[in-house]
Amino acid sequence: MSTIKVDTVQSSGGGAVTLTQQQALKIWFNYDAQDQATKGSLNQSSLTDNATGDFTSSHTNNLGSAENKCVMGTVWNTQNEGSSEFGGAERGFNGIHQAGDTGSATSTIRINSRLAAQSAANGADTDFDGTYCAIVGDLA
Repeated sequence: MSTIKVDTVQSSGGGAVTLTQQQALKIWFNYDAQDQATKGSLNQSSLTDNATGDFTSSHTNNLGSAENKCVMGTVWNTQNEGSSEFGGAERGFNGIHQAGDTGSATSTIRINSRLAAQSAANGADTDFDGTYCAIVGDLA
């Protein structure tokens, strides 16, 4: 049996090797909607803040399918860098979801970050200090 030991694997052009046909994480980002700043990302070319709790992330490399992907996400439930939790007595969904009024695409994803319902009030799109999104699927 042979052992291969390397410090760096590069493409034939000298850049990073891209996983294209493997079900691995292809896109992720951490968006601070309060500061309107992306705090970290992979395969994200830009992010557009459309409105409160509503934003669109564009991919550097497109996905192979608009439908064949898994989108996961959550939020950091604060609007003041963790000094206090946002909301109270919440019920239902408190996190992110892919916007239902926008067609699925290979090059972008539109996300709504939402505060769950409280007492008798409905939940609403909300800007959090951290909105975390990850997408698994194949690249084009």
